[in-house]
Amino acid sequence: MALQRAFESRRPAASRLFVDPYAEAFLRPSLRLLAAASGVAGLRRIVTGAYDAIGGPGPRPSAIVRTRVIDDAVTAAAARAGQCVLLGAGHDTRAHRLPACADLPVFEVDHPATQAAKRAAVDRLGLDQTRVRYVPVDFERDDLRGRLDAAGFDASVPTVVVWEGVTNYLTAEAVDATLAVIRDLLAAGGLLVMTYIDARVLADPPTFPEGPRWVRAVARAGEPWTFGILPAQTATWFASRGFRLCDDTSTLDAGRDLLAPARRGDRPSALYRIATAERTTAQRATAEHVTA
Repeated sequence: MALQRAFESRRPAASRLFVDPYAEAFLRPSLRLLAAASGVAGLRRIVTGAYDAIGGPGPRPSAIVRTRVIDDAVTAAAARAGQCVLLGAGHDTRAHRLPACADLPVFEVDHPATQAAKRAAVDRLGLDQTRVRYVPVDFERDDLRGRLDAAGFDASVPTVVVWEGVTNYLTAEAVDATLAVIRDLLAAGGLLVMTYIDARVLADPPTFPEGPRWVRAVARAGEPWTFGILPAQTATWFASRGFRLCDDTSTLDAGRDLLAPARRGDRPSALYRIATAERTTAQRATAEHVTA
């Protein structure tokens, strides 16, 4: 993701979807050179084309579109929120690059090892971390809500929760357990922004042109996809867990609106999706999961 965001940030201002000025700080030297090369007009198409040829069609365009869609959702929701929680924050830099987060406490939740590497890079960049609360959590062992409370989470104010690039690697049980905590975090209102994959790719990868190659790639990397939702059932799925679906779009559909004005030929995937949801007032019975 850091390399994909670095590629996008090196594009000309007129055609890029966002700027992440810190993305390259998370790359090893060879990848920094690759990112820099993508900023040269004559090399851009060669570099990103080679990346897509190796990584397969879909991942990079989907990543940049999902980043922009989430940026926009966070920016809109932050106007009514008092804090932001990034679950599985990884190398997310929204706490530092989004003006909407400039005055909000941002709780970055991640595995201790991942978070240590992230903090080292942020220290090297010399970024202001006074508003950032790092919350190290081993999701298989630790009490997420307890760790957030200990870090100063305020349950009395509306909250924006971002859960990006995580659910597709979890079990249905782990997704439900985390959603139950998120619902609790939104007791005072706010918004959940969550990515997921279309469950059809788990059962039948060729449903999507880029599906078979993408599924094989994540499996070879040791992180196979294990969870998805059928888009036709997303509203019901959220409702059964105490949420109201506000918006649900694929990166393909969102990309048509975002990339076309820039006359870009990037084609995001229909299998990768971004949903936003609000907590409802009453918890309903849990519906059947849609998983593989």
